[in-house]
Amino acid sequence: MINILVTLEVKDFYYLTLFETKASEIMRSHGGRIISAFETARNEDNSGQEVHLLEFPNDASFEEYRADARHIEHAELRDKAIDTTSIVISRELKNYD
Repeated sequence: MINILVTLEVKDFYYLTLFETKASEIMRSHGGRIISAFETARNEDNSGQEVHLLEFPNDASFEEYRADARHIEHAELRDKAIDTTSIVISRELKNYD
C-alpha cells in the first residue's frame, strides 16, 4: 500500500469539485481512493489551497491512474480548477497507537 499527499493550488473551487468528482471515478478504477481532502485556504475570488491524502495498492496502480487516457477528456476542466500540484509519496505506513 502507498499513500500520496497532494497539495493543490486551486484556481477555482467550483471547477475543482467538478474535476475531482471525475478524477476520483478514474482513481477508483485503479484501486485508489481519497482518504481525506480538506481546504487549507480559500480566497475571496474562490481560489486557494486544498490537500488530499490518497491511497493506492502499489506504485504501478498509481502510475496507471496517472497515465489513464481518460484524464485527457477532463484536461480543460482541470486547467480551470488547478494552478499547480505537488505530490509526496510514502511507501512506509506508520502507526503510533
